[in-house]
Amino acid sequence: MLVWLCTGGPGVGLPAAGPSAGNGPAPAGGAAAQSGGTVADGVFTADQVSRGERTFRDVCSACHDTVEFSGGRFRFTWVGLTAGDLFDTIATLMPEGDPGSLSPAQYAAVVAYLLDLNGYPAGETPLPTSLSALQALEIVEAP
Repeated sequence: MLVWLCTGGPGVGLPAAGPSAGNGPAPAGGAAAQSGGTVADGVFTADQVSRGERTFRDVCSACHDTVEFSGGRFRFTWVGLTAGDLFDTIATLMPEGDPGSLSPAQYAAVVAYLLDLNGYPAGETPLPTSLSALQALEIVEAP
């Protein structure tokens, strides 16, 4: 069951507890656990963060504030899931009224921006836009 942040106006959008609301973290041994990759490994670039920040400001900020996606709320919602879960949730639900309308690179940049907001380090390689590659990157507690 998805729990929505609110039913109308600002804040409409992403589920309050991610794609597995109420089901706890993803089971151990999934794709992320098998690959050993995590979002703490520098899996996005500073340039991606800048592009994601612009996209968030231009597209997302009309309904969302960064507080919704940072700190304890982010950790509670996403730690134990994958970057693919975050990417897929955003891409299939946002922007409201036109989900999936951004390019995969724009969605990946927004994910990079949200990871940066939460203290994950940038690296030299851009965050992939392939859902299968993103599913191999577990969201862990920020370093």
